[in-house]
Amino acid sequence: MSIVSDLQVGDGVSGLDILVERCSTAVAKNGKTYLRMTGRDGSGSIEGVCWGYDPSFGVKEGEVISVYGKVDSYNGVKQLNIDNVQKSLKSPDSFARWTHLDVEKIWGDIVSVIGGFTEPLTKFVAEELLLHQSAMVEAFKRAPAAKSVHNNWYGGLLEHVWSLCQLAEFIVPHYQRTYNLPEISKDKVMFGLMLHDAGKVVEYDYRNPAFKLTAIGHFTNHMVLGPAWVYEAANKWPGRTTMDAAKFKLERAHLMHVLAAHHGQVIWGSPVVPASIEAIIVHHCDNLDAKVLHAIDFVKNKPGDIEGFSEQSYIERARFYNYKV
Repeated sequence: MSIVSDLQVGDGVSGLDILVERCSTAVAKNGKTYLRMTGRDGSGSIEGVCWGYDPSFGVKEGEVISVYGKVDSYNGVKQLNIDNVQKSLKSPDSFARWTHLDVEKIWGDIVSVIGGFTEPLTKFVAEELLLHQSAMVEAFKRAPAAKSVHNNWYGGLLEHVWSLCQLAEFIVPHYQRTYNLPEISKDKVMFGLMLHDAGKVVEYDYRNPAFKLTAIGHFTNHMVLGPAWVYEAANKWPGRTTMDAAKFKLERAHLMHVLAAHHGQVIWGSPVVPASIEAIIVHHCDNLDAKVLHAIDFVKNKPGDIEGFSEQSYIERARFYNYKV
């Protein structure tokens, strides 16, 4: 039986079971309905189109179907040209992907970093949001970092955060030492990296491995939720009553800012651009890790029709070199 990552242009497909991640219907110029979809198995994902689709069949996101047809290429990307679709007996859970890292080990690393924080407010808010709520702990270990693009598997959020903290362990001291600026707050950088995507635990519905947005996620995504949670938690800090009021408000605003600015630009979804060195580091670490993981996924799981390179990424508009050649 074929698997998605092994499919090549020209291959025939007969009874390939795939999990429907996204699907939509439209009407062609000839007046007939067609189906566009993205599906995957445990090895990778692929786009698909069914020109003779019967809407009464009712393909739905999150279900497993068996497809029949052949593999074509469209704009440098492999695509299933589907002739027939049937229901599959397989469970969506059989297509779940998990981080390859030891979840409890890397969670322990995150807890240790928080334990080493020296800024009282930063430490309090991190503990309040990440450690003191059992539901958050379990959700943070299970949630994906994204619905697609990078770390879009169970445990992906924790894996992404852990990877970012590994980067920051070297990046922050480099700038502190090299440019004689010890005032750069490693605590705030780590805080921003840990919590920048925390809102995704409620933004995404990941009960089914075909991840989608929740109703809350449609209204308030992680760019809204994270800073709001920080504001609420900071106001519970017992030390607030003994700190100068203006300083407290500024510290609270800075913690909110490193989350709100992590997309880097307003056109990329941030309400503000990074306005502190800590926020700049958080943004670029996040962007670096996301892009590298996106490329790794293509290199490992999406071989292209040009020898030695992956198929084209519609996001980066590039093919990535495959080291196995």
